[in-house]
Amino acid sequence: MVKGLYLKLMLIVGGVFAAIIIGIVIFVYASGGREIERQGLAQAETLNQIAFEALYASMRQGGGSVGNRQVIASLQELDALTEVRVVKGEPVVRQFGAAPDELPQDNLERLALSGQEAQEIHYEDGYRVIRYVTPLRVQAECQECHKAQIGAINGAVSTKISLQVYESALRWQRNMLLLAMGGGLLAMGLLIFYFLRRLVLHPLQAIQQGAATIAQGNFDYRLQVRTGDEIEALGQEFNRMAERLKQSYGWITEEQSKAITAIEASRDAIWVSDANRRLVMVNSALEELTGRRREDLIGQTCSYLMGVRTLAGDSICDTHCPFSHANNGSGAIEGCIPTTSGEDVWIEISYGHVFDGDGRLSGVVHVVRDLTERKQVERLKDEFVSMVSHELRTPLHHIKGFTTTLLQTDVEWDADAQRDFLESINRESDRLTDLVENILHFSRLEGGGLPMEKGKIQIDALLDGALQQRRNLIAGRQIYLHLPLDLPLLFVDVREIEIVLMNLIENAVKYSAPETPITLAVDCQNGQAIFSVADEGIGIPPEHHERIFSRFYRVKNNGRRTPGTGLGLAICKRIVEAHDGQVWVESEAGSGARFYFSLPVTAA
Repeated sequence: MVKGLYLKLMLIVGGVFAAIIIGIVIFVYASGGREIERQGLAQAETLNQIAFEALYASMRQGGGSVGNRQVIASLQELDALTEVRVVKGEPVVRQFGAAPDELPQDNLERLALSGQEAQEIHYEDGYRVIRYVTPLRVQAECQECHKAQIGAINGAVSTKISLQVYESALRWQRNMLLLAMGGGLLAMGLLIFYFLRRLVLHPLQAIQQGAATIAQGNFDYRLQVRTGDEIEALGQEFNRMAERLKQSYGWITEEQSKAITAIEASRDAIWVSDANRRLVMVNSALEELTGRRREDLIGQTCSYLMGVRTLAGDSICDTHCPFSHANNGSGAIEGCIPTTSGEDVWIEISYGHVFDGDGRLSGVVHVVRDLTERKQVERLKDEFVSMVSHELRTPLHHIKGFTTTLLQTDVEWDADAQRDFLESINRESDRLTDLVENILHFSRLEGGGLPMEKGKIQIDALLDGALQQRRNLIAGRQIYLHLPLDLPLLFVDVREIEIVLMNLIENAVKYSAPETPITLAVDCQNGQAIFSVADEGIGIPPEHHERIFSRFYRVKNNGRRTPGTGLGLAICKRIVEAHDGQVWVESEAGSGARFYFSLPVTAA
């Protein structure tokens, strides 16, 4: 198949002019051949008539064979007559005899001797040769020499006339005519092709180049076609189309940018699969969730790649593949997804189908929501309810038991016993009050509803206040204080910082043996006052250091939990951070623990 308008125009124009030239050549050759034959026959007829009359005159004058040969020699000097002979008929042969070359030699001559004029045209060396044979009849004046009746056939004149010279001249004229006509047609064809190329081909090539340029994304390209005809109108429509494409592409790009930005900004992990189930888009949240790089995910099939399992442990590719349920619109399924760290993350996958203009499924959008925190909160909530129920039940049972005992009417309790019962009731009431206050305090800290009432205070006064409020708890304990001589002022909420110190002191007492000391120290450096509370208790394994400051988090000790709500350290963390400080721990299992927190020092 011929490709390219340029080549097609060349073939069309060339074919048309080739057909014209071939037609002209055929016409010229056909008409030239007929003209050559017509004029050649006329000339041959004239020459034959001249030869006949010359020979007839010679014979009428009694020239005989000698005279005939002289006339023949004179005629052959004309160059046109290549052969002239006198053929003797039977009467003359009987009367005078005949030479061999004077007897009939072919059918034409024998036909002429029978009284018919004969002629023949044939080719010799590529040129036409005309042969005439004309009968000779006895006239009245011939009876003196011939014993024959008037009108009898005495013989014939045979001539052969070559048209080589005449035909060569006509051929040269014809060839010159053809050359001139062919040259003229060729020049006309080139001129027509030039104007076709300039007026049609070049504008079309410009339009083609413009279309290719715009297809490459250059929507600012505009055609400059000045032909004053439909092609110029086509170029103008092309420019208007390019402008509309630019506007549409700009709008599509803007909308696409918004969509991509929204996907990237989404806290939910998102991946998009095409009709072949290959990932074509993922966002940063998915990379962060799974620990896999985008480059490793794009182009891979989603089937089994993510390893998402349902709560029953089945692969969602087997049970809830969106491509297998294309008629269901959208849906959601909970499950878990493995990460590169080896942990499973609880997730909820919502999906929606994408269809093309023909209604065929072209892809699926998966939105993955991390349910780990929600699941953890639900677990912690259950644990908290269970723990709080247990922690509340214990003091309430004590209070209820001692109260019931005191209310018995059949028993008389002495004053010391009643006092012991009332002290137990008071102690359990304080424990119950502390528990409720801790819960309410943490709730206010979490909700931001607890304003800080800050004021200046000396560090030693802050420590003394916390120790005084925990004097019953630390009774009988050795307490060591390590304080620098020049203690700076702090600008803090005294009550809240005392709660931090009291919670840390309470933890030190709770997780260490009664005979071991507790050490409180303060160190000032880089504009920070760094407090520490150390014990020599059971210690905390390193893997728990970060998580122990989370709400409700408890560390098991030899499979057992120490009584408490798991809110103390979480409260400490939020109070210290509200004062622009930090809290941390240094500890190992079996080596005690040292809790630190820092507070900014007030400028003097």
